[in-house]
Amino acid sequence: MNKLSLFILGLLFVTSACVDDYTDSNPPAKLDAPTLRISATGSNQKILTEPVNQYQNNYRAYTEYSGPVEFTVSVIDAPGKVAAVEVEPSVPDFGTVTLNDASVTALTGLEKGDFKFTFTPNPGLPDQSDRSLNLVITVTDSQLDQHGEASPKTTTLTLPTNLVSCVSELLEEGTYSVTAASGNLDGGATYTLDDLKADGGVDEILVTVTKDRPGLYTMNEVTGGCWPVYYSGRANPELQVDLCGNLIQGHEGAVTAGAAPGPLRKFTIDGTVNGGTVDVTWSYERLDAATPTDPAKGTYTLTKL
Repeated sequence: MNKLSLFILGLLFVTSACVDDYTDSNPPAKLDAPTLRISATGSNQKILTEPVNQYQNNYRAYTEYSGPVEFTVSVIDAPGKVAAVEVEPSVPDFGTVTLNDASVTALTGLEKGDFKFTFTPNPGLPDQSDRSLNLVITVTDSQLDQHGEASPKTTTLTLPTNLVSCVSELLEEGTYSVTAASGNLDGGATYTLDDLKADGGVDEILVTVTKDRPGLYTMNEVTGGCWPVYYSGRANPELQVDLCGNLIQGHEGAVTAGAAPGPLRKFTIDGTVNGGTVDVTWSYERLDAATPTDPAKGTYTLTKL
């Protein structure tokens, strides 16, 4: 072999080695991690969605204690192909997660598709007060590196979840007019809507309703005008109410007007939402002393302005 042949052979060897070194130190860019969306169906849940950008959303879920909720996780794009999924509750005492195995199996190895899981609130919790946890969803792909070794990417979606009594949103927030009212004062003396207007010196009695979250509302006065007109020196019963379907009830832990060491009164609120009107029945009892004989109570109707 002459000198020219040896030179060319050496040059080819050096060039090949440089290419291998360059490839090792500059591996191809990895594919994007999976992109996820989440949804659910059923009247016992509500998911609020806040877009962050064209690829990402923030979510917040409200789930009733009344029963399980099935969530659907949509893999919008997983160029590295789905390899595994997992869903875990951050507070296991609050409920359990069950994966729909058939949907997971059908999604494995694909770039897009859905899988489902069910969250079941713990029926053994002592009450139905508001509780918070996270449902942590992870989807891992099956990417390989330039040497053929596993080099997966994982996307984690954290779903803040609130366990609540009710999630209905049939009650429209805003200002309502009291269009019918009747009841009695402490001791039994009766009143009507005309009495409320005349004794209060007003042409119209108004009640404001605000939505605190799905299923939970605040009424700025729950006696339909009776308390402001006849008991203005007492604590105003501005209270939270739950709405389950079209049924209103006092929110546990938020139905007491007044503060220690003053008089404490617990108001019981029940009602129904009927389109643009709301029918309410109310009563109260003293918590720190004897309740008066024939205590004040009544009914009224609210009409949306």
